[in-house]
Amino acid sequence: MKTTTEQNYRRRIARVIEAIMVDPSAPHSVESLAAVARFSPFHFHRLYRAMTGESVAATIRRVRLAQAAYQLAVSPASITETALEAGYDSSQSFARAFRSLTGLTPTAFQQQQQSIAANLPLVTIGDRPQARVYGLHHEGPAQTIPHTYRRLAQMLSERGLAWSDLTRVGVGSGDPEQGEEFTYFAGVVLPLESTTLEGLERYDLPGGRYACYRLMGSYALISSTFQTLFGSWLPQSGFEPDDRPVIEVYLNHPATVMEHEIATELLIPLRGADTT
Repeated sequence: MKTTTEQNYRRRIARVIEAIMVDPSAPHSVESLAAVARFSPFHFHRLYRAMTGESVAATIRRVRLAQAAYQLAVSPASITETALEAGYDSSQSFARAFRSLTGLTPTAFQQQQQSIAANLPLVTIGDRPQARVYGLHHEGPAQTIPHTYRRLAQMLSERGLAWSDLTRVGVGSGDPEQGEEFTYFAGVVLPLESTTLEGLERYDLPGGRYACYRLMGSYALISSTFQTLFGSWLPQSGFEPDDRPVIEVYLNHPATVMEHEIATELLIPLRGADTT
């Protein structure tokens, strides 16, 4: 597929995902979403699955549960209220789906988020040197970031690099909920002797002081955990966020460990708080 055609296809698929994100509980159908992308409904689902790596139904389920996780993290809404808002008939069916995505029950997830806010020692402060990663700038809403990583993994696999052996790094600027205001870079740390840089973009990670929280569990918890760190931990930390992007460092790979053993460092750039 020519690069310009592929970019056009990806933009149209991104519009579909944005439509799902705007109203995840709506009665979306293959026909209605094909119209959003301006593709034939006869071939839309096959094309969507080929380009995203998942079915339309899986995307809708993931978006609903991700928004439910955000709701549980930032509001006092009950689990039953959150389940109904996410389009589930009962809290039991919601709990099963939530656990399949995150590895935690909704109650355990809420307790985890509360522990981040209440236990400052869980977050460490330290200085990090500059670093260089290679990868791809993500295009589209935050919910499609996994698709960019799939593209990157395929590119590196074609060059003989094992995806599970590479340290993956995500760099985010802005709020994922703000659409075009949010940018993301999906990168990897390549071996020094690597000569497989063709087609990859370079990103120089700024050094400086960062708050670091090690998240154990599903990647689906990353967004809501960042929200808890910004909303509950940061205001009582004595620091302010610096004008640098947040960083996600993926320390292992889901294919090689159990879900509860997946480790991700979440880094927030810091400067001293303004006391005026």
